Amino acid sequence: MIFILSSLCFQAQKYNDFAVTLHEEAINKVFTALGEIKGSSDYEVMLIKGKYYWKIINPKINLKPDSSDFTCDAKVEVGLFNYSTEVVGNVKISYDSKKNEIIIKITRAIFELYTVIFDKKIHIKDIHLEDHFKEPFVFEGPKTLATDMEFTMADSTKKKIYVQPTDCEMRVKLKEICTTCEITASDKPPKPVIKTVPPIRSADKPKTATSPTNTAQKK
Repeated sequence: MIFILSSLCFQAQKYNDFAVTLHEEAINKVFTALGEIKGSSDYEVMLIKGKYYWKIINPKINLKPDSSDFTCDAKVEVGLFNYSTEVVGNVKISYDSKKNEIIIKITRAIFELYTVIFDKKIHIKDIHLEDHFKEPFVFEGPKTLATDMEFTMADSTKKKIYVQPTDCEMRVKLKEICTTCEITASDKPPKPVIKTVPPIRSADKPKTATSPTNTAQKK
């Protein structure tokens, strides 16, 4: 899934022509759109059978310069026993320059599912929430901001200028992801990106099976 960046901020920096900022709140709106995240299954411990239920509340991506994380509260019901626990998980953030995508992936978020029998805590299993977020959050990068402008020259001719972001770098700051870029301006349109397809080698070509009849005729 691809979402448009929430805000654009132009900065007068020495080495960057402009920057695009993606705020933490914009990312967390995805969780609101996803709706309730929950699960249930049967269990059996110490000859006791039952069914457990869990759901997460207030899931959030927290952006930090050193290490971003994922947090939520997990509410669990195991038979007549219920509890809630805080979950803190790991998040990986990267920028794919070729695809022009900012990628946010929950890589690890685990909480323990247990019950209490005769005042003794009994472990049932660990719930891996990263398995419920296998697809990362993907946001469009700043290269979509390429544009062109048309000017009327002194001799009344028209001239078009093409402006494109280039040399983009991503930085994670407190509560935001900032991608800084330089731009190129030219009176010539940018060259289209051509995807090359490697040639099929002879070893890769499907071999035609020789029928027994044809073999006999050759002999």
